[in-house]
Amino acid sequence: MLRQDLGAGEAWAGKEQGMELLETIRIIRRRGWIVVLVGVLAAGAAYLFSKTQVPIYEASVNLTVRPARADWGLSNTVGSLLRSLAGDITTHSFMRQVIDREQLDTTTDDLLNGKTVFVKDEAADFTISIVVRDASEQVAVQLVNAIADLFVEQREDWNANQDKRDQIDVAIRDHARYASVYSPKTTINLLAGAVLGVVLGAAIVVVMEWLEAGIVRSAKDLDRLDIPAMGAIPAESGRRR
Repeated sequence: MLRQDLGAGEAWAGKEQGMELLETIRIIRRRGWIVVLVGVLAAGAAYLFSKTQVPIYEASVNLTVRPARADWGLSNTVGSLLRSLAGDITTHSFMRQVIDREQLDTTTDDLLNGKTVFVKDEAADFTISIVVRDASEQVAVQLVNAIADLFVEQREDWNANQDKRDQIDVAIRDHARYASVYSPKTTINLLAGAVLGVVLGAAIVVVMEWLEAGIVRSAKDLDRLDIPAMGAIPAESGRRR
């Protein structure tokens, strides 16, 4: 008897799953176009928004900082001084020298407080990263290379007054040759807009199905609501004379 009850329960569960699958297919066939349409519109809006933004370009240069000799103590000293060395770059006096040398039409406040120049030290591999972001690709490349060149020159002048064993060498790994687009990220915005649109479209479909859950238009709706039909009115076969 228990096996029969279990078999009946499994059959009922299978029937329920089949009905849910059919219901899902029905909703997709009826409302799927809404999800697709909203997704396409949202992706298009994100694309147009990205194209209206002023592009910001980013150029970067990495500096290698090495002690003059392979000494464990000196290496630790250099590692601890990296943040101080990087901080020397982000000063108004240093940026003023860069502006005057390159004859740039900007101010030190624009470079430092306007989030144009970014400097980061990496003690793990003894490097200093310099990043410049600007609306002009040419200016971004010119400025980041000028900052790196001036910093290296100043370190060489400092080394000239130090004992050779205590010098700290700074070298440019590679000068910046081009700048990449930092913003807007058109592809990312496009995908984000599409995903958001699909989610919004699905939410609209759910709300529409919920509002129409109790509306009966055909015998199939009665079966979906598990309501027995007492009768049916046949469709008119011909035009009444």
